[in-house]
Amino acid sequence: MRRTRLRAVLGALLLTLLALLGAAPGATAAPATTTTPATTLPIEYHTDTAVDPVHHRLYIADRVSGSVVVTDFDGRIVRTLTGLPGAADLVLSPDARTLYVALSLGDAIVALDTATYRTKARYATGTGAPTGPVRLALVDGTLWFSYGEQWESNLGSLTLGRRPVVRLAHLPWGTWAGPPMLLSLPTAPGLVIAAEQYSSAGTVTVYDVTSGAPMVRTTQDNPGGIYDVRDLALSPDGRTLLAVSGAPYHHVALRLADLSVEHTYPTGAYPNAAAVAPDGTVAAGVDRSYGEDVLLFAPGAGTPSQVIDVNPGSGVSLRGHGLVWSPDGTRLFALTGEYQAPLALHVITP
Repeated sequence: MRRTRLRAVLGALLLTLLALLGAAPGATAAPATTTTPATTLPIEYHTDTAVDPVHHRLYIADRVSGSVVVTDFDGRIVRTLTGLPGAADLVLSPDARTLYVALSLGDAIVALDTATYRTKARYATGTGAPTGPVRLALVDGTLWFSYGEQWESNLGSLTLGRRPVVRLAHLPWGTWAGPPMLLSLPTAPGLVIAAEQYSSAGTVTVYDVTSGAPMVRTTQDNPGGIYDVRDLALSPDGRTLLAVSGAPYHHVALRLADLSVEHTYPTGAYPNAAAVAPDGTVAAGVDRSYGEDVLLFAPGAGTPSQVIDVNPGSGVSLRGHGLVWSPDGTRLFALTGEYQAPLALHVITP
């Protein structure tokens, strides 16, 4: 009799545990996570987010409305900057005094003062054929940008300084199916990482740009089995690259040195976002309308330490490229909203 009752109790506990794990096979029960009420954003299509560690601000770009929304770290809207046609990507200067905005519909890169929000400079990237920058990466005083359309895409550079210089077409035409996603980090000095967003090749290339021209250090098609890349993130030490695509159904960690697979984080369908905290904690996002859509992993872990439903019961998905950590790793910022759903900012305290 006691054994039967014990089995019943154990069975109930097991069912409860399985329900908690639900959409995250292999996960463990998650500690409590605090999420602030969502802030509805006055934008139509989020394209990028930059974090300002000095002014404690988030900058959120909207390509459709041509604006950048400024919020504080609690999610409160501080200001909306307009007149930025095709605001497609954001890069902050190392001293956080300047925010660079890629104007994909303006054939220019604009420099904004982060203290006053005024325009400090506007750098034309060319006229005629589309030269509007789509993605940015800043390395040693040079802004690298991808631009163009379909197979007529390329890399350009803007060397900053007293006499700025713009150079276009650093690569043979046809190298990329569309303007690639770009990424750089001070802990990976002299490097620009590019990834294919527009074709199933899922190409990832690491360029050495120390000479002023991009030289291929390593390149791979479909590393780890990925396809069109939805997001990129680097580990704090600059040695590991997270490359995210809708399939396969896990987040792939690649060795930056040769783009070989270092680890896979089990997340389920459909991976669409990644961010790495200063302590190395991996935030892995998936496009899941109902259920947990953010999983937190210790570096190299096989199961998540926390599983988070950012917007429970809403049917609203996490945005691709929609996760970013605060500089001290105490807050995770998540953007949700697709199609007719309003875009919203969530501040998560793991």
